[in-house]
Amino acid sequence: MTTNNVFENLPSHLRECLLYFGMFPKDFEIPVWKLIRLWIAEGFIQQNNYASLEETAENYLEELINMNFIRAKKFKLDGKVKTCRMHALLRDFCLAEGFLQEIKLSGDGSFQPVELKFRRLCIHSNAALNFLSTKPYGPSVHSFVCFSRDQMIILPAEDIPSIPRGFKLLRVLDVEPIKFTKPPTDMCQLLHLRYLVLSCNLRVLPPAFSKLWNIQTLVVVTDSRTLDIKADILNMIQLRHFKTNSSATLLKTSESSDGAGGEIQTLENISPQSCTEDVFDRRRVRNLKKLGVRGKIDVLLDEKTGSFHSLGKLGNLENLKLLHDVFPRAHSEGSLCGLPPAYKFPPKLKILTLSFTFLDWHHMSILGSLENLEVLKLKEKAFMGEIWEATDGGFRHLRVLKIESTNLKIWLASDHHFPRLEHLQLNNCEDLQQVPIELADVPSFVKLGLFRSARAVASAKKIEAKIKKNDHKSGTVVRPFTLSIFHREE
Repeated sequence: MTTNNVFENLPSHLRECLLYFGMFPKDFEIPVWKLIRLWIAEGFIQQNNYASLEETAENYLEELINMNFIRAKKFKLDGKVKTCRMHALLRDFCLAEGFLQEIKLSGDGSFQPVELKFRRLCIHSNAALNFLSTKPYGPSVHSFVCFSRDQMIILPAEDIPSIPRGFKLLRVLDVEPIKFTKPPTDMCQLLHLRYLVLSCNLRVLPPAFSKLWNIQTLVVVTDSRTLDIKADILNMIQLRHFKTNSSATLLKTSESSDGAGGEIQTLENISPQSCTEDVFDRRRVRNLKKLGVRGKIDVLLDEKTGSFHSLGKLGNLENLKLLHDVFPRAHSEGSLCGLPPAYKFPPKLKILTLSFTFLDWHHMSILGSLENLEVLKLKEKAFMGEIWEATDGGFRHLRVLKIESTNLKIWLASDHHFPRLEHLQLNNCEDLQQVPIELADVPSFVKLGLFRSARAVASAKKIEAKIKKNDHKSGTVVRPFTLSIFHREE
């Protein structure tokens, strides 16, 4: 059966999603987060009364993977697909059939194709800089994406207006490899934009960005450690996801407009000072599922000045990231004294990530009391101290535990301390003498990964052997246990 016949037999709701893979370079690992939000912005995802657009898009991708059109490449700790890739031959078909144009630089220095007649443009090289300097014009272009495997492309200030002038009907603009030399306020003329990714050395997001009232996904990549947002993003009616790599301070507004902010699902990363009851108005952030906070977390936790209790009112929040950033001081000078009691955390919290908090291990009992916690990521020096003795009665639903960059030497725990643990990942735990052997007695434990944690390797192998022995002795089917050991960067 030919590729064309296979495509014709696809369900109609998957055809455009599959053809869209032609936008990405050959052998490119596509972040699922990006892919799903692009599909939504393009209008490919059908509204479902029983699931959000994002959940429906994830189901579409799963269908394409199960039908072997798409390969899952990397997985998150919880088992969900993190990146994916299309087979090279199938990508050529999608590029030919997908009503899109790949802009290429020919031998004589000109661009092919010359006429921009399709709705979608993609550039897979550093040719983007020269392309934009030609003042391109595409009145029917709805999507313009740029990918570069090399270093950042610096766009001169005089060429910035070429995008809004040449492509006035843009819905999708993803040009992260292109770094703007000044705040691209001209982009605010693109009132049809639904998806925007910008890279610019911004300290302030100008008020003009409030005009993008159709925007669903806004991503700002900046060299600055802080971003002062003067645009009223919380009152953008369609906004679903806002992300930045800096600590963003949100504009203070008195009240939300009718219906404004109700679609927001992601805010990442915002400053602790922006975590207030005014910002987290129940009407405005009622659908917020993922929140990243970056800055001086001790300010957030201080009962006199902080507003951690405002996070506890986020009734649908499932994913919380706290990155303790005390710059210009060293990270080691910013250790937290403790954590709030469990009842002050968001009630539906499933995923918690901590970084540079330098907490003592006895505070783990608080996290163990979070009733719905399934994934706990203790990243860069989240917890420090040579001994961790697990306490009874906690982590009743924890499935995934990641610990990295700690000076932990002795970890005392038994199977009943982590009764539902499935996956344990230890990165840069160079002092850890051994993984608790008793974890082999957890029935659900199927994956153990060690990266630069050499002293614990012997115990990890003992766990693997004990699991095989236990399953053999009980006469049950041997569980698919996976042990991964890496000693250095690949």
